[in-house]
Amino acid sequence: MRRPVGIVRIRVVESGKVVWVHEGRNLFVFSGRPALASLIGGDTQGQFAAVIGFGSGSNPPTVTDTQLTAPGYYRALDGHTVDGNGAVAFDWSLTGVDAGAQGLTIQELALFANHAGIGLPGTTAPTPMLARKTIAPILFTANMSLSGTWTLTF
Repeated sequence: MRRPVGIVRIRVVESGKVVWVHEGRNLFVFSGRPALASLIGGDTQGQFAAVIGFGSGSNPPTVTDTQLTAPGYYRALDGHTVDGNGAVAFDWSLTGVDAGAQGLTIQELALFANHAGIGLPGTTAPTPMLARKTIAPILFTANMSLSGTWTLTF
């Protein structure tokens, strides 16, 4: 079965300087399929991508993933754009004001819907997970910011 495909773009700035840029494919997981089906059927309550999660797990993504392997911090997406040709890009960021993420070694990111209306930002995982990506470790500090886009193409 074909799933949406995606690209995650990440930019890390530390003390005002770009220190790392990454672009790589993500894995759309099985637990995201019911949310897509509900959206197509017209049920929009809690079915849309709303949250990015950051964790310290290094296990490679699998289609059966439902949560980050070592959860850490979750925050609302900054916004999104639709290209009209079957792709949507979600903008996200993590900055020094996200004190709950400071000290976290980020090695995994995930895109989530938020069925339960979990308060954000925070450390409680929303559901369902839509897509997951692992990266080289980044120790997040107060003088750092991460930003990027998570693009899904259908």
